[in-house]
Amino acid sequence: MLYVLSVIYMHYNCICLANFRYGVMFSGIVKTTGKVKELLEKDGILEIAITSNDLLNELKIGDSVAIDGCCQTVVEVTGDSFKVQAVNETLNKTNFRSYMKDTVVNLEPSLKVNDKLDGHLVSGHVDSVGEVVNIQNKGENYVVTVNHPPSLSSFIAPKGSIAVNGISLTVVDSAGDSFSFSLIPYTKENTNLKDVHVGMKVNLEVDLVSRYLVNYLEKSKQLVAK
Repeated sequence: MLYVLSVIYMHYNCICLANFRYGVMFSGIVKTTGKVKELLEKDGILEIAITSNDLLNELKIGDSVAIDGCCQTVVEVTGDSFKVQAVNETLNKTNFRSYMKDTVVNLEPSLKVNDKLDGHLVSGHVDSVGEVVNIQNKGENYVVTVNHPPSLSSFIAPKGSIAVNGISLTVVDSAGDSFSFSLIPYTKENTNLKDVHVGMKVNLEVDLVSRYLVNYLEKSKQLVAK
């Protein structure tokens, strides 16, 4: 088992270093929020214009930015907003289709090699959309339960990491096709989970280590079966 974990760890580090080289990794620590200014769909592409006073001065055309955890390329920067273009694959995997004018979105610029990593490594490749099904008040905190597609069950475990709308969170519990996480006051106040409610659609990205470990074990089983 130690050998398996060593192989996974080495593979994980290689992938992360390669991604860092091209500046397309995130930490799951939301820098600020923005608001959808305009939506325009044409030729199967959804153009999204987003306003953000805190982030706008840092962005230029070609930069990568995570919008609710989904890595997008900045294609235009104006005086009060920036624009990205989401293709069909992105629209099918994310909550972008639920956006309306003034929808609040989480924003994080891509990490640089010397940046501090406070959350966990997030690729910005959203796996699927989940739905908030329960919210429990636990004093100052909230415990939020999210339903997810069955295909993600193998990758989600208690104490593991998961990105919800681009926010690095720790899984409290998981059972069947759902998991729960604790929402502390700071995260609630400084992200779009400020407006969390039952029925809310959220972007989910499973932990990279979990993904590689499960894939490695499944392929190993297939080789043994042969």
